[in-house]
Amino acid sequence: MIVESRGEIKAGLCVIGRPELPAFLLIAEQPALFDAGMTFMGPRYLEGLRSRLGDEKRLSFNFLTHSHFDHCGAAPYLKRKIGRLQTGAHALAAETFRKPGAVALIRSLSEHFEKKNGDEEISFDGLAVDLVLHDGMEIELGGLDFRVIATPGHTRDSVSFYIPKLKTLIAGEAVGVYDRNMTIHPEFLSSYRDYLNSLERLAALEPEVLMMAHYFTLTGPEARSYVAKSIERTKAFRARIEDCLHEQNGDREAVVQRIFQEDY
Repeated sequence: MIVESRGEIKAGLCVIGRPELPAFLLIAEQPALFDAGMTFMGPRYLEGLRSRLGDEKRLSFNFLTHSHFDHCGAAPYLKRKIGRLQTGAHALAAETFRKPGAVALIRSLSEHFEKKNGDEEISFDGLAVDLVLHDGMEIELGGLDFRVIATPGHTRDSVSFYIPKLKTLIAGEAVGVYDRNMTIHPEFLSSYRDYLNSLERLAALEPEVLMMAHYFTLTGPEARSYVAKSIERTKAFRARIEDCLHEQNGDREAVVQRIFQEDY
């Protein structure tokens, strides 16, 4: 089944925020939030935490799939509001968040949306990573533990999270996203080879629940078959790029513009 990402997905697992910018809440002995959307979503995530946990300060961890502004933007806001909150991310993400240029870029990408949010301070002011994540790391939360899987390719710092007890995979954009036609859109921004290798690793999991980076949650057969379909689409997209390069006599910019016009 393919459903919008909202509300309770399974006992102990729910979505807060909005389907286009979801954050996934694992309600364990030590509750954990996965991703933290764009900066302007901070207050909405806080409301969701308060509604689900009773007291938002119960939240122990915020784990990030990667360092793009639409997945980490509200993390500093949550950290300011919840003093005990620990942020977990890949070492390369931690390095990114220390770079003034990267912080300035995240701020600039977020500003337009922040103007619609009133006077509350929600800006991205840098982010200290408390827990550096690495491949194979097991995180114990008390009752609902999970495993960290390095899945580079979309970005170099991408990680996915697998919760065995719930057979649930939270993969950020390491598995691509559905486009407006409900076709899987591959997103190998940093490396095609790494992206494909990451997909092949995730395919072995056969999750019962797949939490998509944007809009949708997949369950049952759709969740189990999605990664294999994403592998096929990724290979097809590469072949499409190669065909376009041949037709455009190797002009990369022309290929970018053609695919942009066709897809968007």
